[in-house]
Amino acid sequence: MVSRRLLAIASCVLLVASAACGGGSANRFAGLTADELFGQATERFEAGDHGEAIQMLDRILIAYGDWSGIPDARLMLGDVYFDRGDFLTARSEYTRFIDRYAGHPRSAEAALGVCKALSALAPNPNRDQGYTQEAITSCRNVVIDFTGNTASAEAARISNELRRSLAEKEFLTGEFYFRRKLWDAAIKYYEFVANLYPESDFAAPALLGVYRSNLEIGYDDLAEAARDLLLQRYPDSDAAAELNAEGASGTDGDRG
Repeated sequence: MVSRRLLAIASCVLLVASAACGGGSANRFAGLTADELFGQATERFEAGDHGEAIQMLDRILIAYGDWSGIPDARLMLGDVYFDRGDFLTARSEYTRFIDRYAGHPRSAEAALGVCKALSALAPNPNRDQGYTQEAITSCRNVVIDFTGNTASAEAARISNELRRSLAEKEFLTGEFYFRRKLWDAAIKYYEFVANLYPESDFAAPALLGVYRSNLEIGYDDLAEAARDLLLQRYPDSDAAAELNAEGASGTDGDRG
């Protein structure tokens, strides 16, 4: 019986403490209008005080649901989390904005926010690229859905950078196998880069890798096909210059 009473008392104490803590921020902001809170949240955000800005914006969203500036508060909340480096939460806030305020004039900003948040989560080329693929899809949607908007141009730039990252990952894998003289595996990844990311600066060296790998195997016809494709697509690339230098060197050797 004593133990049960002590447990009940302890539970009451925790509940009281919890209520006091939960109401702390609300009490601090009591008497402030939504406009005043939003103005102060903006100042805190610009000053880098993310925690205080988040509390103020949360207060607006909870206590002033019928305020006309609610969409702006929701969007700013995403921006605050993004600026703080909490990209997953930022993505969630931007997504909520899109879901709740479809057709809003600032929808392009929210969509770009999702694109940027996922891009920020994308790892370096040596790691799994799950977020990179998701970010590319998100950014492409922004490009298509908001053509002519500045958000579309920014999303296209981010998408191109992410595609370069994927191309680099596949190229580095090809290089890994090439150094270990696993020619077939190297060719697979080099061709993957050349075919899927022809606009990247890894496409030309990938074709050079295909050429060299096929020479090592003894597939001279396939090597020549890769050589011709490299010179046709990327005649001014460093890889083409390197290939021409190798050809000249081989010719000189034959003459000697």
